[in-house]
Amino acid sequence: MITIDHHKWAVIRLATLQQRGQAGRLLFATVTLLSPDRPPPPKMNSADRRAVGKSGATVFFRRTVLTKQAAIDWYRSLGNGDEKAPTPSRPEDVENIDGVEITVSKLIDDPIWPHLGLPMGEGLLSQPTVHSHPAPFMGSVPARIHRRFGIHEGFDVLLADDDALAFVARRLHIDLRHYPEYLGSIALVVPDPIIKQIDNFMIPASNERGERIFYRFVSRPGQTLEGLQITTFDEQAHLLTSFETQDIPADGILDVNKGSCLGAYGYVVTHPEHGILAYMPPTGFLRTIHFSINAVGSGGATVSVHTGDSPDSARMEYSAASRSPLSTSSIVGEEPRSPNVNARVVIAASRREKIASAKQYGQRWFSNGSREEAMRFIQAEIRKARSRVMIADPYLGGLQLGQFLYAVNGDMVKVTLLTSGLAFKSLPSKLDDFKNRLDRLEKDVKVKAAAYVLASSVLHDRFLVIDDVVWFLGNSLNALGDKASMIVKLPHSDEVIDQLEAMLKQAESFDCYRKKQLNALPRAAK
Repeated sequence: MITIDHHKWAVIRLATLQQRGQAGRLLFATVTLLSPDRPPPPKMNSADRRAVGKSGATVFFRRTVLTKQAAIDWYRSLGNGDEKAPTPSRPEDVENIDGVEITVSKLIDDPIWPHLGLPMGEGLLSQPTVHSHPAPFMGSVPARIHRRFGIHEGFDVLLADDDALAFVARRLHIDLRHYPEYLGSIALVVPDPIIKQIDNFMIPASNERGERIFYRFVSRPGQTLEGLQITTFDEQAHLLTSFETQDIPADGILDVNKGSCLGAYGYVVTHPEHGILAYMPPTGFLRTIHFSINAVGSGGATVSVHTGDSPDSARMEYSAASRSPLSTSSIVGEEPRSPNVNARVVIAASRREKIASAKQYGQRWFSNGSREEAMRFIQAEIRKARSRVMIADPYLGGLQLGQFLYAVNGDMVKVTLLTSGLAFKSLPSKLDDFKNRLDRLEKDVKVKAAAYVLASSVLHDRFLVIDDVVWFLGNSLNALGDKASMIVKLPHSDEVIDQLEAMLKQAESFDCYRKKQLNALPRAAK
């Protein structure tokens, strides 16, 4: 639960998106309470601004300093109508742009006010990663947060502009393309009011004692460690082996005898009034570092190469590596213990995770000569489609329509084919064959496929879209499995679908392409 007795000042970072002639709309904002030992930043003159492409919209950023209570009052006032940008508490900081009207949607508290949450990874026993951290804007200082989520639709012009997104990211420390849930929202960041620093390390074994874990807690000026508790949890070879809670001594020193520290060790620190203050997921201690040193010179030769096979293609240059023969290799720390059961279990678990990940993404290897197996696999995937099938293959010809598309449920599924002139290059008759097979497909199973033809230089790779899933094909459908081939389900399908949709706008319909090609043939060839 939030208490603000330990804070005096707060910093508000506010970004708005404004269309000409309208009030700015809340894009994202943070309210950060400052620790008592941290002075408020100097005044920010005016506001930073960035035009959003040619949309007529502008992103504005303003940083203001308010007293803690004024900042929280402003934070809680949003979403109730008649919102205004914050006005600095120090009179000398006020600019004519402060206190102007802004537009804020209805906001939803998370968690329920006035409770706060401590950011963590995807689970209690996992470390947050760059893109799984729920609050990248809070920085490296331990803090708890509260969030108010607003309507995140209507920011398409911003998300389509890399420069505008980078402008916001430099000032609010969040990439809103990766964290779209924060669009139209605001967050409150409350630093740990009690603990200034936590030291945690392993003490090697001695003749008298085994290995120990040492904790040192340092309180902020004017604060004590009274009432603080630490809950430790030990993980050994993917087993939870200890889960204990104890009081933190008044002097902040906690020395825990473990005997052996080959596992991973985490902790949670709690306070009876403020709740959870600190969290560390299970982490192993570093025992050995292997490193090598090579002297790399700066005088490598410049290599000039063509960017393509044609001798007329553009050229580019890059620097060749220049490495001197000087090289050293060292080991810091103790040699690995043998056998290390924990490492053995971790390696085996890692292998299982890779296998599970490959299965999740449909990684499938077709050996040389497995054409029928590959065809049956693709047919089975197409049969699963409920709304959309798209095949993007520069060599997609008439034969493949019969080989695969009779598996489509024609009453429900939209079929789009994206091929290229390469599929019809050798024989003009292939154009008629493709058209006849399209007509037969519609007549036989009511599958009306919309076919488009790209310039042969536009598309190289092959893709199969089933509803919202995209398969990457290592070979064209006309040869998949003839030679050793790989297919895999892509983890970020939206990007590929967007690119394929953009390619469709560059393509011409098959009927138009066929008509042009036939008209271009000599009379005797028609």
